[in-house]
Amino acid sequence: MRILIVGGGPAGLTFAACLLRHGIEPVVVEKAPRGSTGGYSIGLHINGWRVAERLGLVEAFRAKAMPLGPAHHLDRRGRKLFSYDYRVLAKAAEGRLLAIMRSDFQDILTAAVTDKCPIHYETTVAALDDDGAGVTATFSDGSTDRFDLVVGADGYRSTVRALAFGPHEDFLRPLGYRASAWRVPLSRPLGASFVGMMDVNHQGGLYDVGDGTAATLFCWRDARTDRLDPEARRAVLQAKFGGWPEPIASALTSAIDWDRAFFDTVSQIEVPKWSKGRIALLGDAAWCLTFLAGQGTSTAMAGAYILAAELARKGHAEALDSYEARMRPLVTKMQAVSRKIGGHYVPQSTFGMRMQSWILPIMLSRPLIKFTSSRLAAPAVELEKSDD
Repeated sequence: MRILIVGGGPAGLTFAACLLRHGIEPVVVEKAPRGSTGGYSIGLHINGWRVAERLGLVEAFRAKAMPLGPAHHLDRRGRKLFSYDYRVLAKAAEGRLLAIMRSDFQDILTAAVTDKCPIHYETTVAALDDDGAGVTATFSDGSTDRFDLVVGADGYRSTVRALAFGPHEDFLRPLGYRASAWRVPLSRPLGASFVGMMDVNHQGGLYDVGDGTAATLFCWRDARTDRLDPEARRAVLQAKFGGWPEPIASALTSAIDWDRAFFDTVSQIEVPKWSKGRIALLGDAAWCLTFLAGQGTSTAMAGAYILAAELARKGHAEALDSYEARMRPLVTKMQAVSRKIGGHYVPQSTFGMRMQSWILPIMLSRPLIKFTSSRLAAPAVELEKSDD
């Protein structure tokens, strides 16, 4: 079996690594140049951790993990609202929790499949022709190739989904926010794993990478879903967060490489069925939990592992149905969690912000962290079936 994977991000590369374990031939195409990876952080949680264990990558991820420690939340004037400790969260997860820069994550996965499968950078898919017996893909350079299956792991604005399933807008569920993230040098140490500030309808902060830089994450209420050019993005960020004190002030005046930075609407993707004939979707292309759930990468990794296992033991039609049946309950749960968290992450009122400042440290404290995790964290999905 020969499978085209469109998208060389965490979902696509994990899928490639999982296919290789089963002796299935993957071919990866990625629109970005090699090494052009977003400058923001991602979390590895229980489902991604268990996949990483099976791929033998846990120690590599640990070696590049960001430091875990206190997280401080301040108001927009720099006054303390509340704090908690990521080490408490990690202990509740029995140590199976880490944060890592997406670029480091990508490098580790790339190394795991390099020389074992082709990865074609700066390449996109222009057309897909599924004739029932296979799929002929036409690429951006005009070349064509034939595959048994095509899997779109090409993100929230998936080209594969647009070509085979319908326009992007048909599957978009906006949550009412925009977000932006990029990497900045630190003029002075943060003194914590995270320092963030919030105000009504706004949240922004910096995560310590551990190498003298920080990963930013800004989020604010905005119902629009149109795309903005780099000049307009900078103007929006200044309008929303300009005048806030350090460390926000330095982050906003730093140089931003928009080829590596993130700026987009915060929306989920809802596709009634994740496959159509010999074309399937994986990760953000299929569901997009959004960063609010904090489980997007790990859920994509679990989906990649399960899809590869199903394809190794079943015909493509049955395998795609089984993959969806096994993953859909987890995705549905975590999309609901993401929608719920949004209202707390970006407070709607001063009263709500004050209530959150009182309640959240209690919920994330040692006595209650297990309960909180059971309500908000992703449950462990069954990776192996008895006949896998």
